[in-house]
Amino acid sequence: MTIETLQALTNSQGSLIALQQRLSATRDIMKEEVLQNFVFDLRDYADSLRVVTDLSTVTTIETIEVTEISRVFSEQNQLLRTLITDLEELDEQNKSQEFLNLTEGELRRLIGSLQGVLELNSLNLQDNLIFQRQLKDKGITVNQTTEVVVDEQEKTGFFQRLFGKK
Repeated sequence: MTIETLQALTNSQGSLIALQQRLSATRDIMKEEVLQNFVFDLRDYADSLRVVTDLSTVTTIETIEVTEISRVFSEQNQLLRTLITDLEELDEQNKSQEFLNLTEGELRRLIGSLQGVLELNSLNLQDNLIFQRQLKDKGITVNQTTEVVVDEQEKTGFFQRLFGKK
């Protein structure tokens, strides 16, 4: 179950990144500071999922619309909770090796990181309500036909991404 959950989360992350890129390409959104902040927060959240999605690759990207952000966040919330529960059970049973050959310490750090991502998910879910309301109030529409390519970036470690070294 854990690998399937991870794959679903990875695909969902790809969809969020594609949506975020479409939102970034919408000039009316990027002119408004509050809307722009949500778009950047969305990217930060999608990047935070890499703590676990780097262990998998995107297989399908569902095109999601702006109005579906809450649904995606809710689904990801459930996937994160399921993944955390499954990983905690592996940790309790001292079977950390069963999840992609992680050591016990790596598994515990991953669980802690996922709990932080879960908090970000909840905050973005709340911020999304404000974002949706402001889009509606300002009459801003997002071009739904813009084609966006999701980067299949080379998977790098945290410190490599932080310091930009290879």
